[in-house]
Amino acid sequence: MKTKEDFLTDPEFIAWVKQPNQQLDSYWSKWMVANPEQVGELKKAREILLRVRYPEHKAPEGAREAILQELLREPKRQKEIEKSALKKDPSFRRQPLGQMHRIAAILLLSFGLAWWLSPMPTDTAPGAAANETVWIEKSTQPGEKLQLTLGDGSRIWLNANSRLFFPERFDYLERNVRLIGEAYFEVEKDSLRPFRVETNGLVTTVLGTTFNIRNLEGSNIDISLVSGSVKVTEKALADPVWLEPGQSMRHDVRTGKNKLRNFNPDVVLAWRDGWIRFDRASLEEVMQTLENWYGVAFHVQGSKPVAWEFSGEYKEQSLEDVLRSMAYIQGFQFSIEEKIVHLKF
Repeated sequence: MKTKEDFLTDPEFIAWVKQPNQQLDSYWSKWMVANPEQVGELKKAREILLRVRYPEHKAPEGAREAILQELLREPKRQKEIEKSALKKDPSFRRQPLGQMHRIAAILLLSFGLAWWLSPMPTDTAPGAAANETVWIEKSTQPGEKLQLTLGDGSRIWLNANSRLFFPERFDYLERNVRLIGEAYFEVEKDSLRPFRVETNGLVTTVLGTTFNIRNLEGSNIDISLVSGSVKVTEKALADPVWLEPGQSMRHDVRTGKNKLRNFNPDVVLAWRDGWIRFDRASLEEVMQTLENWYGVAFHVQGSKPVAWEFSGEYKEQSLEDVLRSMAYIQGFQFSIEEKIVHLKF
């Protein structure tokens, strides 16, 4: 069983962390698959190496030119020495001194080239870790939607009023992103690097999967699996919840309880195609959806109905048309003042 100290003294491991290439990636990826129980120590060692900083050493000004000139002058000097010696002694032949000069020149060339070509560590700001992860944020305003492709090829659709955080470059061991709001994921399969979505204390882990996560402010978290496999874990709990295609898990943020159920993809994923679809939705769900879609805020007057369910679908319709249709069915009055919608029951 290897410890992190063993990894830190392994030249191949150090080379993989500091200067990874395809061969090293392949070797250590296979090693992790064969030794899953030691991946934890490997990650600790890797984190230590990535946080080690080295000062940058720059060659003195003009060092390259000086060494080149020295090498170019060496043959000329050798000839001058031989000519001078022949004048004094016609029997002179090349002495060991000339050989020593050639050896010195070769050594000088070797060390000089090694000096020029060796990679220099990049200078980091005081207190900053080397290779520190740079996070990127993508966000949408109410009524906006965004589609983007990550560095690993995974595609994400970001719904209105949502935020996604992801690293500029994914780790060699895992792919982590953070979500606030709602997004649909098509994760590129990578059996060696799980894809994790963190949202409000829940972590959804996949390898290659399509799923939707809805986590709007003040509401429950809904995770709906379209294809593949999903493991959902809560930071405070050890037992994961596994979802099958067609299943959805609703996490109650107040009680911490989870409820599994089947879902209708035509309703859950309708927003991707520009549809608003409700299937026995509560008043709170309807208002929250319309707030994100049209960028408005609702004020309710009177007593909210206890049992209020609404089903319907809309596409490319104005907010006034949507509310007029709902009011006819549900029996309420409404008025719109700029970005405020008043509902009266």
